[in-house]
Amino acid sequence: MEPDRERMLDLLVRWEEAKAQGLDLRPEEFCGDCAELLSGFRRQVERLGQVEWLNGPIEVDATTPGDFPHSPRDDDLPRLLGDRYRLDALVGAGGFGRVYRGFDTWLERAVAVKVPRVNRPVTEGEVDQCRIEARKVARLRHPNIVPVHDVGREGATCFIVGEWVEGTNLAARIGEDRPSHREAARIIAEIADALGHAHGAGFVHRDIKPANILIDPRGQAYLTDFGIAAVEEDLLRDVTAAGTLPYMSPEQLGEEFGPVDHRADLYALGVVLYELLTGRRPFRAASPMEMRRQILGIDPPPPRSTEPDVPEGLERICLRCLVKRPDERYQRADEVGAELREFLAR
Repeated sequence: MEPDRERMLDLLVRWEEAKAQGLDLRPEEFCGDCAELLSGFRRQVERLGQVEWLNGPIEVDATTPGDFPHSPRDDDLPRLLGDRYRLDALVGAGGFGRVYRGFDTWLERAVAVKVPRVNRPVTEGEVDQCRIEARKVARLRHPNIVPVHDVGREGATCFIVGEWVEGTNLAARIGEDRPSHREAARIIAEIADALGHAHGAGFVHRDIKPANILIDPRGQAYLTDFGIAAVEEDLLRDVTAAGTLPYMSPEQLGEEFGPVDHRADLYALGVVLYELLTGRRPFRAASPMEMRRQILGIDPPPPRSTEPDVPEGLERICLRCLVKRPDERYQRADEVGAELREFLAR
């Protein structure tokens, strides 16, 4: 890659990280030692601000099944992307696109390959956004965070390569063989550790839910989709968003609760813990707008009201995560992890 473009991408990564930390900085502050890049940097920031498909609802023509013609198709497997990554099996699909179990033919290891679904060719700016997100995640080194290895472009689309975690996701575990209370506490403690590490580095996940938590055969939990899947309020206008909306915090839905920061992740973590303890989410509704009303205005029923055998200590931790106002919740993920480990030590 050309040196100037490499420097530009580094500037954009720093810009995105500053935004994640809530800082309001001017482009001039990022280009103090490289004034020659300032005008181009301003243009790139504007372009990336217009990229919607990575950080919002992905527009798909519902009347035309299938993906963009250049996207991988199931009947094309196995298929090689970027002259390196072989797609072996489709393992997940949704509004975001598709995830494949793949194989890195250079390093000879299994990988997960995510191909976003778009119904048009991606632009150079969107590929750069992929690279920015991947670079951000690559800086997070934690045993409970799934690392991103690479980003590439193939024809009219791009792809993201991450570590392959053998096992299942937490959504499947809840549906098939819900963990015991103690195992639930351990899983949430591990994810709290991952969030504490990420929050300390200035990252907010914004899409904590069981489908984004992987469980390996040893039972270890991993948080995935950092910086790739973001929650936007526009999802509320889409009935297909009901699968994510139940994990959104009140401040993501109503400005009266204050700004959205890392504590929104702790609320979502409380929803996941509630689901582990009871087999259901705190709020259930027939429509997204009714779900929004409940999240904003109704206190969740205590877990013990539906599952009397839930330990009081776990119920207390869960409900503190679910407090409406962020300043009344846990303030740090490591506080959640510490209390869960204190419960497990009894």
